[in-house]
Amino acid sequence: MKKATEYVKTKWEPMTDVPIPRSPDITSFHFSLDRIFGKGYDFAGESHPFYEIVYVLSGIVGITAGEKFYTLSAGQCLMHFPDEFHRIRAEQDSEPHVINLSFHADLLPLPAEGRIYEPNDVLREEFIEIATAVREGLHTPNLVLLAAQRVRLERWLLLAFQNGHENGVSTHSGALCYAEIVRLMEEHLAENLQAGDIAKMSRMSLSKLKKIFANYAGMGVARYFTEMKIRRAAELLRGGSRVGETAAALGFADQNYFNTVFRRVMGVPPGKYRQRF
Repeated sequence: MKKATEYVKTKWEPMTDVPIPRSPDITSFHFSLDRIFGKGYDFAGESHPFYEIVYVLSGIVGITAGEKFYTLSAGQCLMHFPDEFHRIRAEQDSEPHVINLSFHADLLPLPAEGRIYEPNDVLREEFIEIATAVREGLHTPNLVLLAAQRVRLERWLLLAFQNGHENGVSTHSGALCYAEIVRLMEEHLAENLQAGDIAKMSRMSLSKLKKIFANYAGMGVARYFTEMKIRRAAELLRGGSRVGETAAALGFADQNYFNTVFRRVMGVPPGKYRQRF
């Protein structure tokens, strides 16, 4: 005879569904690049409406991200946010090997500890695999392959975010001055400031101001301030603001001029840009 199966009666508990929002929530990949920079390489800088991971496999790089300047060495990576001005260059006579992986995301919560991450060897190898597969999927295109990498990268980010820090922020006097000047600009986005005005407000000579921006931003002060205004304009337009009120909020008395500048920086007129969101 079969032995009767015994069950231990447990206390009844109600069934509960706990909503779990997708976080991170990657919606598409933009590009995946694997490059070795020559000695003295210096990228002029850009901003774009998607996230970008910069992973240093070897060598040393200097990265301007917003108002801060970071120094990253092999094994470290950094996350750029949408519409953030950023720039990269080879440092200390090295020839850095760098992977850049960019993507759009509806939700990407980042830890408060910082934006520099040092994944372990296992995560490092997985990131290389993901970036390689994404590059193949984009070139094919292979949506099944890309969908699989989306899931892998979302998991990778959750694990990598566990050890974020800000230790790579430069404390050089020039980098600190640059950060203060950028913050000052952000506080006066509604004004029409020239380079001389910004130098005066920063309590430094115009020549010193230009030298700092050439070193950390790779462009003139006036151009940087204008592009900062446009990045803020893009943010307002995505939030539903009208073109006219956006132009006025950022100190553009002539909307036609605002349209011209916006198109030059963003590649499309503000009205068309707004329609995307």
